[in-house]
Amino acid sequence: MTSTKTSKEAIPLNYFTPKAYIQSDASSGLLSTRQGKRLIAVPAILLNSIQTTLLSEAGEAASMAFYTFGSGWGKSFYERTHQEIEAYYQVPISQMNATEYFATLQELWGVHGLGKIKVDFSYAKLGLLLVTIENSGISKITTEVNSKSFSLEAGLLSGWFSAQCHQDLTAQATDWHEQTDQTQYLIGARTQIEVIAEQAIAKGIKTSEILTNILQSDT
Repeated sequence: MTSTKTSKEAIPLNYFTPKAYIQSDASSGLLSTRQGKRLIAVPAILLNSIQTTLLSEAGEAASMAFYTFGSGWGKSFYERTHQEIEAYYQVPISQMNATEYFATLQELWGVHGLGKIKVDFSYAKLGLLLVTIENSGISKITTEVNSKSFSLEAGLLSGWFSAQCHQDLTAQATDWHEQTDQTQYLIGARTQIEVIAEQAIAKGIKTSEILTNILQSDT
């Protein structure tokens, strides 16, 4: 992406603005995108029921199933939406103004009920992305799981950024606050994230301390 300096040319209305993106047909009972692709509103009670059932049937393996499902979803989600974004703005995502891209990404997450996303590229030189999700629509279904390491949301982020960066990336929850409904994730190469999980997360070390330690060891 280009610098955050705003283009002098007028920026088109955000593609994912809810009033424009979500189309409702009361006569047929269908929701669709502005491209005519069907949307389904999934109630939280259904997601919670899926979680409860899978935990009961698969035990600890359920968390990996959530992650794997999320990863596949994230990749297909990116492939669909990035085509729509590039067609609408008539520019590859890699060449989009950074301010415009992040605004689009936040609208995309919000219009699908996935919460508010913030992506911090400050640690990209270390091979890491720091992603914060507030008011997630899917992380709540994993609150009863002992570890959020392998969750639906972690898998979604892994799949999305793997597809965007054309790399095999892994996402790991590194901090979460139920009172503020906020979860932070570090995303990077599988081996790097596994080391972080073993040496930090397993010991209760959270995001800020993890990053501080990595920066210190890199100097």
